[in-house]
Amino acid sequence: MNLRRKTPPDSLYLLLDTLCNAFGGIILLAVLVVLLTSKEKTQSSKAADSQEMLRRRLAIAQTDLQKSQQLAASLQAKANDERLKQQVELLSTRKDLQNAIQQSRETVAQNSKDLDTASAVDPSERLKFLNAQLAAAEAHKLEAKNSLAAADENTKRLKQRLADMERQVTAKLNELQRPLRLPKEHETGKRVIYIIARYGHIYLCRNFDLSRNETDIDWTTTLTGETADPRRGQGIDPTGSTAGLINFFRNMSDDSVYVAFCVYEDSFPAFIRAKQLAADCGLAYGWEPFQISDGPVSFSSVGHTPKPQ
Repeated sequence: MNLRRKTPPDSLYLLLDTLCNAFGGIILLAVLVVLLTSKEKTQSSKAADSQEMLRRRLAIAQTDLQKSQQLAASLQAKANDERLKQQVELLSTRKDLQNAIQQSRETVAQNSKDLDTASAVDPSERLKFLNAQLAAAEAHKLEAKNSLAAADENTKRLKQRLADMERQVTAKLNELQRPLRLPKEHETGKRVIYIIARYGHIYLCRNFDLSRNETDIDWTTTLTGETADPRRGQGIDPTGSTAGLINFFRNMSDDSVYVAFCVYEDSFPAFIRAKQLAADCGLAYGWEPFQISDGPVSFSSVGHTPKPQ
């Protein structure tokens, strides 16, 4: 009879295995819950500790800031104290004096060392050394003399070149300058028509009907005559339209009219253009130079400025 093939009618192994598994799962869940709860407590405690630490650090920082401000105020008060300033200046002076004394001591020590070395050296060797130094000094002196002579020679050459350039400039200016002949006074029987050149314009003292030109000139009557003061910006611009000036010259008789120009120093180009137009119209003319400091042109019954040329 085979006993191994016999099995009990019922078995509790499966139930026991199921219970053990369930109990193990419950224990595992309990352990996980405990671990998670302890981790959250640890994190919350750490957060609380960090906040408390931050509060302490902030309090310490505020205390240090107050102490720093108090120290800065104290140092500022001490810096403004005259006695402290005097002490600082005295300390600086003492340091300078100590440095000077130390340098003097070093110089004395070096000189003493040199003297001891010189006394220990053979006199003949010392003489050779001094002769070599003297020869080097003579060579340096000769070189300096040669440099000075070269500098003097260069200076002379530059002066000569400057003089040559000045002569060339003078010659060039003489070439560019136009030689002018100042008018020579002489008597004339013609009727004189005065024209003023000023402010770069031409001012006719008389109109076509020989009346005074009060449009462009301010006239002032005095006890001895009258003065003509041209108005700036008025008159005829000879670099522009010259039709009015040409008509004026053409209306004058070339046998009985003489044009006298009063030329100020600021209007010489305008005079050159106007006198060329007068010459083209066949009129005799003359001119006299004026300076701005001379003031306005004056006319009188016994004389006039300028006089006919």
